[in-house]
Amino acid sequence: MNEYRLHGPPGTGKTRALATRWVPKAVEKFGPKGVVICSLTKTAATEIAARDLPIPQHNVGTLHALAFRSLSRPTIAEGQVADWNDLEPSFKLSGGKPSMDEPEIRQDKNNRGDELMALAQVYRHNRIPREAWRQDVAVFQKRWEDWMDAEGLVDFTGLMELALEEVTYAPGNPDVFIVDEAQDCSVLELELVRKWNSQAHYAVLAGDGDQAIYGWRGGSARAFLSPDIPEENNYHLTQSYRVPQAVHAIAAKWIQKASYRYAVEYLPREEPGSVDYSQGNGRHVAPLVAEAVADLERGKSVMILATCGFMLRPLIASLRASGVPFHNPHRSTQGAWNPLRGGAQRLLSYLRPDPKAFGDKAQLWSWAEAKAWTEIVRAKGVLTRGGKSWISTLSQDKERCFDRMSSEDGRAAFGDCWDTLREAFARGRSLEWLEENLLASRRQSMEYSMTVARKRGAKALKEEPKLTVGSIHSVKGAQADTVILLPDISPSGMKEWSKPGDSKDGIIRTFYVGMTRAKERLILGGRWSPYSVDWRM
Repeated sequence: MNEYRLHGPPGTGKTRALATRWVPKAVEKFGPKGVVICSLTKTAATEIAARDLPIPQHNVGTLHALAFRSLSRPTIAEGQVADWNDLEPSFKLSGGKPSMDEPEIRQDKNNRGDELMALAQVYRHNRIPREAWRQDVAVFQKRWEDWMDAEGLVDFTGLMELALEEVTYAPGNPDVFIVDEAQDCSVLELELVRKWNSQAHYAVLAGDGDQAIYGWRGGSARAFLSPDIPEENNYHLTQSYRVPQAVHAIAAKWIQKASYRYAVEYLPREEPGSVDYSQGNGRHVAPLVAEAVADLERGKSVMILATCGFMLRPLIASLRASGVPFHNPHRSTQGAWNPLRGGAQRLLSYLRPDPKAFGDKAQLWSWAEAKAWTEIVRAKGVLTRGGKSWISTLSQDKERCFDRMSSEDGRAAFGDCWDTLREAFARGRSLEWLEENLLASRRQSMEYSMTVARKRGAKALKEEPKLTVGSIHSVKGAQADTVILLPDISPSGMKEWSKPGDSKDGIIRTFYVGMTRAKERLILGGRWSPYSVDWRM
């Protein structure tokens, strides 16, 4: 048996073990070109690549990227859905920018096509025979396949299917094939992994079945843990460098609810840590916000997590109104979780001459800074005729864009408004002046940054937020000093929760992943609807 499994519970340094022990040994024996490392998601693959491993860059990537290369880079169907929508309006798809690294497609639950596409992907990833599919999903898939065949396209799941059928070994025909976060792979993806494994001297599948939380897309703990391999081929990492004793105790008790798992010895850090229960919940968020702010003011990093993004809307509204800075660096394209993006930098550019914001480093704007903030204010009554174009031109001049404006420059660009603007800064009314002169189209995008500046000071805009908000899935692999976890699940999730089996196990594992992000303190939110789990059960 040439398959080895490296089991790494939360915080045990699985990726580090690969980078510092397993990969160097493989490179020493087979050379840098003889080792290929992949993961399912872009996030995990990026983490591996950042380890500065002694192997070629193209030998590190996602499983989809490897399949894409092995199939000579076919055109991806998800990038051509506008043509599909014209042909099949009754099966319209939301589409989305195709990615070779992380195959995520926007889905609109009100779109029948999106629903059918999502179900078809799960059937395909689980290798369920077509005759066992729901009839409307089978009809959709037949039309989708006919269209792809006619246009010469391949969809993301098709990359796996075609590679499994046509490609004998991974790109580069490696001697050692290493898969990180292997528990996230579907039955289909693991079939491909094991086919490619069979051509290597040996393969390493690193993961943790207790953290298999991608069942909604076909991810399978059972597929990762099957078939059985000789016990000497299983390696265990047992010491967590993240999870303290109190958090470990409740997380260990929680994961034991799962009906199927491969349990390994798992030890907490020596620090006691703490677990608290809050009266706050997804609807009554004030106590949760107060807990978060209190820990932030003590210099702690904080995460507020839920199973689904929509459950965070009331909390996000409260954070925005309170001017508490937050973000989600693990999902930078998710605008609702990163509301400071863009607005904060424009506001800081505007506040550059303000000693309250920049202290002894306050100075008149560079042309680049002036362009950043003059784009969001009305030209009439603020800038001279042609003033905005003049600033824009100089901001694009590589030799002058970072030169500081003089008072003469300012008067030339702003005319009579220059004195009013300078007086607003002198009297501490800089934010009021900006709000009075903002373009109506820019008010919404600037509102939160201005609230943060008013209530927390400009310094809060300069620093990376210590508060992360998002879904549990979005922070998998990350950590924070304090984690606030909401118990809510969707109505469909509640149906799965009510009956034992793999679906319920998936929910159990999701909350387990959320709990084990905590380095010091775990706060378990309260229930406010029937669609939530009971932490004490």
